Amino acid sequence: MTHTAAVQVTVLPPHAGERMTGLPRHTAMTASLAGALMLPLAFPDRGWWPLAFVGVALILWGVRGQKPGFASLLGFASGFAFYLAHVFWTSLFLGPVPWIALCTLMGFWWAAAFPLIALAYRRLPSRPGPLRAYGALPLAVASIWTLREALSSTVPYGGFAWGRLAQSQSDSPFVELVSWFGLSGLSFAMVWVCAFAIELLAGALSAARPLEVGGRRGEPRAARSRGAESRAVEPLVRVGIIALTLSLLATWPLWPTQSTGSVRILAVQGDTPGASYFIPSERGEILMAHADETFAAQDRERIDLILWPEGSVDVSPWYSETAAEVLDQVSEYIGAPLLANTVTMDGEFDAPGTHYFNTQFLWEPGAGAVSGYDKAHPIPFGEYVPDREFFMALAPDLIRLIQREYTPGTRSNVIEASGTKFGVFICYDIVDDALIRAAIDDSAEVLLAPTNNADFGMTDESGQQIATARLRAVETGRSVVQASTVGWSAAYLPSGEEIAALDWYEPGSFTAEVPTASGTTLAMSAGRHFEIFLAGLGLAFVLASPRATPREERPRRYVW
Repeated sequence: MTHTAAVQVTVLPPHAGERMTGLPRHTAMTASLAGALMLPLAFPDRGWWPLAFVGVALILWGVRGQKPGFASLLGFASGFAFYLAHVFWTSLFLGPVPWIALCTLMGFWWAAAFPLIALAYRRLPSRPGPLRAYGALPLAVASIWTLREALSSTVPYGGFAWGRLAQSQSDSPFVELVSWFGLSGLSFAMVWVCAFAIELLAGALSAARPLEVGGRRGEPRAARSRGAESRAVEPLVRVGIIALTLSLLATWPLWPTQSTGSVRILAVQGDTPGASYFIPSERGEILMAHADETFAAQDRERIDLILWPEGSVDVSPWYSETAAEVLDQVSEYIGAPLLANTVTMDGEFDAPGTHYFNTQFLWEPGAGAVSGYDKAHPIPFGEYVPDREFFMALAPDLIRLIQREYTPGTRSNVIEASGTKFGVFICYDIVDDALIRAAIDDSAEVLLAPTNNADFGMTDESGQQIATARLRAVETGRSVVQASTVGWSAAYLPSGEEIAALDWYEPGSFTAEVPTASGTTLAMSAGRHFEIFLAGLGLAFVLASPRATPREERPRRYVW
């Protein structure tokens, strides 16, 4: 007589229960905060770029499966913690109030985006299957992350484009991607890889769980063995897929641009801490420090342009004959025009209605300033105070520190000198995507980044900024030369290769012979369209997906 046992088989949709419940809340908060605090280590000056992927994966694992309300709390906590560590340098001279205020604002952007990510995790897998779990879902998560970065980089008051995920990858093998898809595209790809890897890992963990299956008596042992072997091999296949994906991204080629010649640029670093708003210096001290370093330059043969940093001329040559004579002497000695920086105005000093500009001007001996560019993106609460009356009522002592208000410039940021068109980006301008595209659209052949890092001492700010300059070289297919008052100063080829550099807080100069280039990379010609498409993709997926019902998430049970 043959006996059969009644057994119950539970068929689980791929990690459906995990999507609905997620990690316990305290565990989710711990994972997200750990990831947020790991992220700053991926950025320069430390530059441990692989930690960007680990940090994002932990953050996403924390929000995965949470309800939108709690996801918003996770987002704020994660964003606030990330920026507290990432831009700690903002507190060096201004103190904790602006630092915490900035981190709070950026935390709110994360808080606004994370409920959408939570909805993506809850809605997209509502009908479980590989296409949604491994296709639409990672795309939607990466898209919403990109949307947050794009909006926070422009809103409010011009936004704060510091801390975008792509800016952590200047030394990574994925840097070439920015020549195709721009900084937003690289951020998208990184988050997509993390979200995709999480779903593969979740699927592997789900497959490795003990199934509620009791096989029929007499079932061939070979069949059971083959099933176990299949489940054992599956995680290795998933790891292989992740490794293959990363390998493809790492070997992505540069978008080619056409070299049209070369120019020799003498970049000068005066080592002038007095260029800071908060460190006093003698009148003319900064001007003479840069003049002395220029006269002492070792390689000054066939120079096409002398590049001085932001804040390098502290006595206006328009009001001081002595300052004008110094600039004439420097330019005549080297035999090239000088691109220097000072404060300019359109009226009388301290007169009502006078506008002040942070100006990079091109000086030629005997002719004086023949052209110039006024900084188009002065820093809110650093170089000007938007809605001053409102913020004065909130923090009068702090707002009074910012007495002179710079007006955004309207002149083109492309200056022609010695037959070459130079795109000019004063300090924070280098993180503004719109200004980068404007320079390329105006046929810039080489990019210049004069900057003043004296306000931030020996903090990570200098490393973060020079990393962005390198990314811009790859993104635009143009050479980039950065000159700083205190460092870091460096020159990069369109491939991102560094060919010259000066250490910080050391006076000096270097001559960099860099190629000029024409044409545009895909990132420059279509990067804005990519950003809009990628940012909107996630919203479209989430809005088009039906809300998951409890029945769809409930496991199906069968009795044999």
